[in-house]
Amino acid sequence: MLRKRKPQKRNLLTMVPHLERRVTLEHDSSEANFLIIQRTNFVERITIRFFKQPSVRRIKLDKFGAFAIQQMEFQRNVNQISESMSEHFGEEAEPALPRLMKFLEILEVHDWIIWDADEEK
Repeated sequence: MLRKRKPQKRNLLTMVPHLERRVTLEHDSSEANFLIIQRTNFVERITIRFFKQPSVRRIKLDKFGAFAIQQMEFQRNVNQISESMSEHFGEEAEPALPRLMKFLEILEVHDWIIWDADEEK
């Protein structure tokens, strides 16, 4: 009989999120920040070519999301990002950690971030 693999327990506070290769952050002149996602899937390329769809997806971020993405570029772990978010925004960002975790969960579900496991920085 085959044995089931036990899921590895991860401490998300010590993990470092990175944007995937096809995802970038763009700063607009009107103080708006956008997450730019390249559409590279086979089906998406077909729709771009034959149905004249845009080749990128632009997702507008609020100030908390844009700040979290900028902190990811400095290769900080989740705990450091939440602490810097609390320092930068103060009471306005509270509860910072649950908000950040939900944001990262959404990015992970869409495969827009990858994780470096258990790096202490």
